[in-house]
Amino acid sequence: MMISLTFLVFIFGTIIGSFLNVVIDRADMKESPVKGHSFCIYCHKILTWWELIPVFSFFALKGKCSSCKHKLSWQYPLVEIGTGLSFVFLFWRFFRFPFINFALLQNITFESLFIFLTFCIWLYWVAVLIIVSVYDFKKYLILNEVLVPAIIFSFFWKIVLGFLVQKEFFHFIPYLIRFLGEKGFIFGYYSYFICMFSGIIFACGIISFLVWITKEKAMGWGDAILALFLGIILGWPEVLVAFIIAFLSGGVVALTLLFLRRKTMKSYLPFAPFLSFGALTVMFFGDIIVEKYLLLLF
Repeated sequence: MMISLTFLVFIFGTIIGSFLNVVIDRADMKESPVKGHSFCIYCHKILTWWELIPVFSFFALKGKCSSCKHKLSWQYPLVEIGTGLSFVFLFWRFFRFPFINFALLQNITFESLFIFLTFCIWLYWVAVLIIVSVYDFKKYLILNEVLVPAIIFSFFWKIVLGFLVQKEFFHFIPYLIRFLGEKGFIFGYYSYFICMFSGIIFACGIISFLVWITKEKAMGWGDAILALFLGIILGWPEVLVAFIIAFLSGGVVALTLLFLRRKTMKSYLPFAPFLSFGALTVMFFGDIIVEKYLLLLF
């Protein structure tokens, strides 16, 4: 059953990834991604159903539009495959929670519905991070039209979760919000709202300070807005781990590009993809990271 569900989650992820490509492409056109038929952005031909199959269509068409023969961007299959894999990693992460099993999910209860709702919201966060990262990579801009609504929604959702934690409405909620797993005690125990607002202040404060001190040469205010989003969804100390991963991966990529002479010291490197990479790593593998960290200590 696990293999079948994993395959279905991946297929669903590629379909969502196809929609994310539409959101990214239509952002510059100022068009709604949910209105009208899908079309070629070069010749505006309406696409047929067989041209809209995630991943498969790109390779079946040999990476070209069937009408104008314009070469299509590798963004399309990469985003579709990346979204599919991200959804699979998130699916596996959920099943590493000790209280989640097939017996619980097969019975429709308020608890199982709440777990499913939480899973869908995590998928939404993944989708937001993918959209923001790809758009920043292409345009060196943060897509606030997607990010700002996500910030507002996520803030209120986390507030609701906080009250449920305090009221002990479900016994599993404190575990469900721990991206780092049950062994997060190595970073210290803090109350829910202290973790939440500490994460917001730390994340937004650090990036805002870097933007201000470098006069927007290293990062932009859009990165600070993204950091605010990460602070909300991750909290403390998860956002700290995400930032460490983001700065380390960003440094490695920057040094590699400098060594290959693809970039210079004056070149700009979009940082949103690295912030998103750090956040996704914590969401997918946070509990494993902490477990390996504890093994090094003990």
